Amino acid sequence: MKKPKKQQTLFVGSKVIVSDQAMASTLFNKGNFGAFVNGKLELSIEEAVYLNEKKELKIYDKAGKELKFDALVTLAKRKQKRFWVRYLVFSDLKNMGYLPKTAFKYGGDFRVYNKGSIPGKEHAEWILYCSDEHESLPLLNFSAMNRVAHSVRKRLLMGVVDDEGSVTYYEVNWVRM
Repeated sequence: MKKPKKQQTLFVGSKVIVSDQAMASTLFNKGNFGAFVNGKLELSIEEAVYLNEKKELKIYDKAGKELKFDALVTLAKRKQKRFWVRYLVFSDLKNMGYLPKTAFKYGGDFRVYNKGSIPGKEHAEWILYCSDEHESLPLLNFSAMNRVAHSVRKRLLMGVVDDEGSVTYYEVNWVRM
């Protein structure tokens, strides 16, 4: 029996692993997608879905079946509670030329690098929190977000998605009185 060909991209947990070195290097160098871990490129779920939607990446499950965009979104929604709101914000920022990277260690959704910035050489400008326009945000949570952003020398950015899927951004700054 012939052994099945190993897939170049594999959906594992809540990330996508790119094992093909040429493809991984191209994705990383072209759009600063993912991070290299043990010689393989690990993409966040938002990065992978974005690349799939742009027809730049085919993604496979463990059984070797290609996951088309709609199936990928359905799977991502199961893995990540607020996936669609996060994805719309991620996609909007990428399309405008900004570089969003995950910000879990800051309690945010994304760190956002200015256009043309290189993570590792430059710092992110903002910590971004994504929200649906119908979500309420308790004042204590908002205050905590602002304090975290300030303590790591970033500006707080809120990305609010409306019912039509458009994103409006609000930057929050400290004011001394």
